[in-house]
Parts: sequence; structure tokens; C-alpha cells
Amino acid sequence: MSRSWKRFSQARGARLGLALLGGLIALALFADLAASDLPLAARVGAHLYLLPCVTRPAALASDDNQSLAARLGPHDWLLAPPVPYGPYAQHPGGITRVLDPPSHRHLLGTDDRGRDVAARLIHGTRIALAVGPLAVAIYLLLGTLIGLLCALGRTGDLVLGRAIEIGLTFPTLFLLLAIQGMSATASLFEVGLAIALTEWPHLARLVRADALKTMASPHVEAARAMGASPVRVALVHVLPLASSAALTTAAFGVGQAVLFETALTFLGFGVPPPLASWGELLSQAQASGLEPWLLVPPTVAIALTVIACNLVGDGVRKMLEEPG
Repeated sequence: MSRSWKRFSQARGARLGLALLGGLIALALFADLAASDLPLAARVGAHLYLLPCVTRPAALASDDNQSLAARLGPHDWLLAPPVPYGPYAQHPGGITRVLDPPSHRHLLGTDDRGRDVAARLIHGTRIALAVGPLAVAIYLLLGTLIGLLCALGRTGDLVLGRAIEIGLTFPTLFLLLAIQGMSATASLFEVGLAIALTEWPHLARLVRADALKTMASPHVEAARAMGASPVRVALVHVLPLASSAALTTAAFGVGQAVLFETALTFLGFGVPPPLASWGELLSQAQASGLEPWLLVPPTVAIALTVIACNLVGDGVRKMLEEPG
């Protein structure tokens, strides 16, 4: 394992992918510190506020960075985030700027409701990095379980193998739309579940193939001869050798899930408004005549996320395939 990890860490592409993913994860975790309508710290009158952008004190409920800055006294001060706007603020400082192009006030412009694009782009990272791993975790569990069950007996393989084949025949995006269309409301979990229900057959097919090959190996036959139960054979002797396909697919799958979530939200079947999402920014760009400040930032963010996941996935694949 240490040699495999060393090979992974020495791969330039894998290191770049990990660095990109690490930056995106940090941005998602600390989005409130990077873009918020309340300051990182402030002294207003006799009150000192630390991280009001996170704690959201009731005394500042009707304020934002702009209104606070306008009424600071001679001994007051304010430390604003790098992007001094919240993802949902339509009238920062009491001023509405709809479809405002990039300027010193709004570095990436505003959307069709006057919200800051940079703030929504940053907070949209949370949606992308929440839905992607959630969907992958669900279909990783489902696909691995079904793939293992296929290898335990001919009857199970006959039934579950046909279920896998049926699942592979459905166009993924159309099936996603059908699953989401059955629900009147959408949530992060429902979007992740819909993606998982369309992707598990691809993983189950790979796990099934590896599991069937492993079941015919001498060490599995020896375990059976010694009286090992089918569950023990599957979990102890088959799963470790059949999990390489699952791990590789999971690494690539996060980027694919981000693409699916973006497509669903773009079509109006993804996360519900007013949650900030890259797909929503693309939808607004399309509705506003492809304004570049609405189109380019989420496109670049999606591309970087997918590239990072693919680089990490390629590193995982090489780590698992190379001997030693």
C-alpha cells in the first residue's frame, strides 16, 4: 500500500488534481469567509463582532457590509471578506444592479436579480462538492453490493445480471430527468440519489466481472473447502480483489456527477432555488443572451472540477493496475 501511494503521489497529474480538488474543497468549506454580506470582524459602537459572517448575530440582521461601512463612526472599523456580498443579496447597500457587467464593485458582475456572480460562484462550490460525493457514495455501495451478489450463485447472477443489462440500456440523462420529474420538489439528497440510480449499473458490471474472475481463483476455492461461508468468501476473499474497479470508478465518478448535477439544474430539475449552483448561473446566462460574465465563470469552474477529478482518477487507476 505504501508503494502504491508513493507511485500515486509521484504522478504529476495526480498531484495537480489533488491540489485543485483541495483548493475547491477549501473554498466550499470556507465559502462564508470568502464571500458574505457580513464582515469577518467589525467594531460598531460599543460592540465587537467576530466572524459575524458565520454566526449571523441578530443585531446585524438588517445590515450588510455596505450599510455598515456607511455608518461607521470615527472609532469603528470593519474587515470585509474578499467578496463583500452574500450569494442571495439582491440589493446590497440598498442598491440594485441587474445584469451589471464586471466592475470594481462586482468583480464578476451581477445576475438577473442583482446578486453578485462571484459570491454565487463561490457558494456554488458547496453544491457541486456535496452532490458529487453523495451520488458516488450511494452508487458505489449499490453497485459493489449487486456486483458481489452476482458472483455468489448462478441464480443471483441470472436475475441481477439482467437487471444490470436493463439499467445499462437507459440513456442516463433521460433517466435522470424521469426520476427527478416524479418528484414535485428537489433537494440535494434527491439529486444525488437520482444520479446514483442511473450510474450503479456501470459500476456493478465492472465489479461483477472482477468478482466472477476472483471466485475462480485458487485461494477462494481453498476458503470454500475449509468451510468459509458465502458471506465471508465475498467480503474477505473476493471484495478486496474486486474493489479496484469500484475505487477507480469512484474517483472518476465525482466529476461526472458534477456534470450531471449541473445539467439537471440548468434544465430546472436540479437543486431548488435560491441555492447557488453553477448550473443555475449557466441557465441565467442562456436566458440573458449568453452574457459572458454569467457564462464563462461557471464553465471554467466545472471544467476545473472535472479535470481535477479525472487526474485523480487516472492516478488511482495507475496505482491499482501497476504491480508492486
